[in-house]
Amino acid sequence: MTSIMNPCDKKFVWVINNFSSLQLQDCYVSVPVLIRDVKWRLFVYPEENNGDHLSLYLQVDFESMPCGWRQYTQFRLTVVNQLSEQFSVKREGRKWFDKKAPEWGWEDMIPLTKLNDINSGFLVNGEVIIVAEVETFEAISTSQVEKISDDSEWTVLDYYSSSEEDKDDVTVVVKGFPVLESQVNQVKEIFEKHPDLASNFNVKNQNLKNVYMGILLDLIKTLSKSPKELTEEDLNLAVSTLSDLTKAGFMLDWLNQKLDKALEKQRVLI
Repeated sequence: MTSIMNPCDKKFVWVINNFSSLQLQDCYVSVPVLIRDVKWRLFVYPEENNGDHLSLYLQVDFESMPCGWRQYTQFRLTVVNQLSEQFSVKREGRKWFDKKAPEWGWEDMIPLTKLNDINSGFLVNGEVIIVAEVETFEAISTSQVEKISDDSEWTVLDYYSSSEEDKDDVTVVVKGFPVLESQVNQVKEIFEKHPDLASNFNVKNQNLKNVYMGILLDLIKTLSKSPKELTEEDLNLAVSTLSDLTKAGFMLDWLNQKLDKALEKQRVLI
């Protein structure tokens, strides 16, 4: 098994050789890759709890970092279709990684029957190729988040948008939060309906505020889906994200109620 680093230092490729010969119940790990001074790796279970899917996870190594630090990361994991890129299987996520939660991924990344089909394009010459794209922000101490000032050395990197349409968008400040011009009306509407939204939010750093608002908008977008569209991973991520936003000081009782309804509807569907 080999890992190949991309020159941009944000992407690495993991080639798993002789995939069909792997023991189904074992965990297989890629070579650690250094991205912005932090080591990341991938690991897979050819067969985990669900028994019929490849499970794929991204993991960060926080052993060299002080206790209580967190790393906000946006990432995309791709199981490459070697015959046609358009059929590659991709999943995206945004998450705070820390020592208590050093990994995130999907236990149902791709069905094993599809992956092992010699005509599907995923298994070619015995090789399965997985690509990880990792966009990180500078690690910050949870004990210092509220002390961050605009000129602090603990400044997160520029916000990375997953939308191609947003890359050239203009940033506008709404209620103290820098947001993309295309998001202004949505953010204004949120503050009109929930004027106390950020009443306990004390972070001063503008880049960090941008990140938090992006997370909130993503959460709202997720919870706007119909119950049939929401996956178990969507809901698990929503629970974790809502907890992070609440701890940061956002007043989100209204969103918590929406999440509770989504969880209840999901249980009914199951």
